[in-house]
Amino acid sequence: MRDFMKEYLNELERRLEMILENQREMFDRAARMIADQIKADKLVYVFGSGGHSNMMGEEMFHRAGGLACISPLFADSIRIPHIPFGERCAQLAPYILDAYNVGKDDLLILVNGYGINPVTIETALECQKRGVKVIAVTSTDYAEKLPKDFHGRHPSGKNLHEMFPVTLLTYMEYGDAILEMPGIASKIGPYSTFSNAFICNAMVIRACEFLVNEGIEPPIINSINVEGGLEKNQKLYAKYRPLIKWL
Repeated sequence: MRDFMKEYLNELERRLEMILENQREMFDRAARMIADQIKADKLVYVFGSGGHSNMMGEEMFHRAGGLACISPLFADSIRIPHIPFGERCAQLAPYILDAYNVGKDDLLILVNGYGINPVTIETALECQKRGVKVIAVTSTDYAEKLPKDFHGRHPSGKNLHEMFPVTLLTYMEYGDAILEMPGIASKIGPYSTFSNAFICNAMVIRACEFLVNEGIEPPIINSINVEGGLEKNQKLYAKYRPLIKWL
């Protein structure tokens, strides 16, 4: 008898290993960008520009073991209850960036599984216009297989994975789900959230390595649910609360 849960686990492990082993140089480039922002005493912005990708702003923000200098770009119209309407409204992008004062020489981690929707591409175009540095986290299979005239695309037909030199690929396949089960016409077992979270957290870990090797202690958030955790965070709160909207 097939063990479908074990097959799911094995396939997740295989793909995450592939992400790491195939993209170590790109991880280094992304982590260097993050480390340099921290050395310059600047924030690192994160925007999950659609549906479940939006969770990466939450994943990286005020996360035990993560960076205190993460500023997520939350926009209610992009989040799950409003899908697909918000992510298909390209005009939202400049307003979202303006709301968080994202501009020249800032760094934005732009996460979108499919990498084609209007708000994602418009955000990318706005960042290029404004001189914002971008680390893209996305996939290629969906973007390359979807027709250029698909109604859910940005009018330009652009794909996120082609727009920035520092782009980390999730290897998400067309349709996201990765497990076939007899008796079900569609695949089951979503994948993209695992790959997005692994990439985002792995970049932070590598950036911390760079900083420690240079004698700099990264600003790391502690869990407030362990003894002394909240107290350790107080200096970080004093520094970042005036700068980060949601802290």
